[in-house]
Amino acid sequence: MQTCPHCGWENFEGIIYCDRCGVALVRLPLATRMLAGSPEMQVRADTLGPDGVVILQVGETDPPFMIQIRGEIVLGRISQASEQATYLNLTPFGADEAGVSRRHARLLRDGRAVYLMDLDSTNGTRVNGEPLAAGVEKRLRDGDELLLGRLKVFVYFKQ
Repeated sequence: MQTCPHCGWENFEGIIYCDRCGVALVRLPLATRMLAGSPEMQVRADTLGPDGVVILQVGETDPPFMIQIRGEIVLGRISQASEQATYLNLTPFGADEAGVSRRHARLLRDGRAVYLMDLDSTNGTRVNGEPLAAGVEKRLRDGDELLLGRLKVFVYFKQ
């Protein structure tokens, strides 16, 4: 058995993503490549790859991590699981100091699309600098910058 470093769930050997929270259990290579053409002509993907994996880069210095979104994930400062959602605890990334609420925002997968919704957080949520009203779903695209309170999170889609 292998233990998930995020939620502590005991997973069978050989599993790549935790069965409970979806966080990658093994170090996966993150590869990037330069696209041809000018930056103005480059289009960012707005659909997930077939495995439903999102790469989250929290802050500027912490290493990115991968998470498989099966339904919904609540971003905040707690790490408890419930029947409806998986919680992603952002406390190790300075969420307290950055004004992240306990239940700040939600990532929701709908087919190959991912949506973000602010859960009536105290300090608000921004997507690429634009405020996101509480209760409103915003479809995310590869490379979007989220601001949860003052905590910066970049979202990338693994293709």
